[in-house]
Amino acid sequence: MRWGGAAALVVAGLVVTWWGWPRAPVADSARGLADTVTESVVRGTSVVPEEPARVEPEGPRLRVVLEGERPFQGEARVGAAFISEEDRLAWEADGTFWWGDVVPEEVPASGVLDAGVLRARRPTGVRVRLVGARPEHGPFTVRMERVVEVDARAAERASEAWPVVQHVAPGVAAALRNGTSIPLSSEEDTALLPLLPDPAVRLWLRSASGREGGPVEVPLREGRLETAVLDVDALLPGGVGGTVTLRGRVLLEGTGRPPPGARLLGPDEQALKLEADGRFIAPGLPSWRPSRFTVRVEPPVSGRPVAPARWEFDFTPGEDAEVTWQVPAYRWLVLRMDGFTRARLAERSRRPYPVFLLQRLDVEGRWLTHSAEAFVEEEGGVAVSLLQPGTYRGVAAASPHDVYTSTSVETRAGSTEHSVSVRVDEGDAPCEVRVTSAGAPVYGARVTSASSLGSLPPARGLTDAEGRWRLGRVRADSLHLEVEAQGHGPWTGEASAACRASGVVEVRL
Repeated sequence: MRWGGAAALVVAGLVVTWWGWPRAPVADSARGLADTVTESVVRGTSVVPEEPARVEPEGPRLRVVLEGERPFQGEARVGAAFISEEDRLAWEADGTFWWGDVVPEEVPASGVLDAGVLRARRPTGVRVRLVGARPEHGPFTVRMERVVEVDARAAERASEAWPVVQHVAPGVAAALRNGTSIPLSSEEDTALLPLLPDPAVRLWLRSASGREGGPVEVPLREGRLETAVLDVDALLPGGVGGTVTLRGRVLLEGTGRPPPGARLLGPDEQALKLEADGRFIAPGLPSWRPSRFTVRVEPPVSGRPVAPARWEFDFTPGEDAEVTWQVPAYRWLVLRMDGFTRARLAERSRRPYPVFLLQRLDVEGRWLTHSAEAFVEEEGGVAVSLLQPGTYRGVAAASPHDVYTSTSVETRAGSTEHSVSVRVDEGDAPCEVRVTSAGAPVYGARVTSASSLGSLPPARGLTDAEGRWRLGRVRADSLHLEVEAQGHGPWTGEASAACRASGVVEVRL
C-alpha cells in the first residue's frame, strides 16, 4: 500500500509493531519492556525488544518509541484503517493515546520502517456531575453538540481526532454525530471522553419523560477534563415532566374500522400496534406538550385508494386521554374521455405529457390549481381524489400550451363521485418557432416553452437545420418562450399573440 498525506496524519496510537509483530509478554516481561521503552525516550533513541525465534512475517515492521509516563505495552495496528476490535484492549483506561505523523515517501516491502517518537496525549473531555436527581425521577440522559471553530483550518485539525474518538468511545462518537443520548449516573460523575479538541461542547439534560433542559455550554481545553454540573431543578424548573397513556381508535371516515393496510406511527415515528377495530394504546407520552401521530395507508397495487397515504393527528394532553380519530375517505372527480378523445390527446402529446390537473373555483370566481394526491387512469377516463366540497373541473394538457378544460361540477359533503367531460377538438392551427441570427437559421438552439399554469412542466426542444422547432397547437392565453444558443445571449418573450396571428414566432438572436 502507499501512504497518502491525509491517511498518514494519524498513527492512531498505541503502536509497537506492524501487522505480524508478536504480542509482548505479560507480567515481568511487560515491566522490562516498559523500562526499556522509557529509557529509550530519555536517551532519544529507538529501542526494539528482541523477538523470539520464529518465521519472519511478510511485509514491513514498524519501529517506534512511545513517549509518556506509562508507555503502552502490547500490540496494536497502525492507522485508522487498521484499528480492530482486538486492538481496543490496548488503549489506556483513562483515554490516553499516542499520536504522531508518519509520512514516508515509500513503504518498504519488508524490513523496518522507523516512525520515530509518538507523543502521549491526554484526552479532552467533560466530567458530568448530576445534582438534584431523585429516585422517583427515573433515569437521566445527556445530549451533546459540538461547538466548532470558526476558523476552518482549526476545525479541520480538531476533526482529525475523529478516528481516535470512534475507536476509544463509539458511544460518544455516535452522540456527537447523530445526537443520541448518553446515560448519566446520579451517584458518580459520568466521563464523556475523549471529545474532539473543539472550543466547547453543548449539553442538554434529558429526563426519563423526554423533557429537555439546557443547553449548558462547557468550554474545552485540549488534554483536560472539565467538570460540568447539571442541576435538575435549575435546568428543568417546571419539573421533569410526567407521562400519560393515550387510548384511542383510528377509523376510516364513515366506517367502524381503520383504513385497509393502515399503520399508526407515534412520536419519533415509532410504530404502535393497531387492532383490527382500530384501537391502540400509546404509553409514555409527555404531559407538557402535544404529541403528533401519523397514519400511513399503503396504496393498492391497482385501482383507487380509499384514503390519503399519510394523515396526521395531534394529541394535546388534558383530562381526557381517550380519542377517536377519523381518516378522511376520498371522494372522486372522474374526467370522462372516450377512446377517440384519449387517442387524439396521446397523439398530440410529447413526454412527459399528457398531464392532468385539478382546478377549484375560489370565492372570487377564479379557477386555481388545487392539489390532489391521486390521479388514477381508468378505462373511461381519469379519477381524481377530492378531500373537501367545492366546485371543481379537470384539465387535460398535451403540452404547456395545448390545454383542454372539462365541464365543472359542484360537490357536496356526503357525495362520493362526480363526473365531468373533456373534449380534445381540432381548432387552432399549429405554431412553430424560427430562430435566426443575421438572417441565417440557427441549428441546435434550445427552446423552452412554459405555461401560465405553474403546475405544468415546461416543454423543451432543439431547432433543426432550418432553425425551426415545432410547438404544435397553441390554445393557452399565455405562452412564455426562452431561447438559448451557443455564442448568443438568451432571448425571452411572450409568443401567444404571434402564434394566433401567423403561426410562426420569429426569434432573432
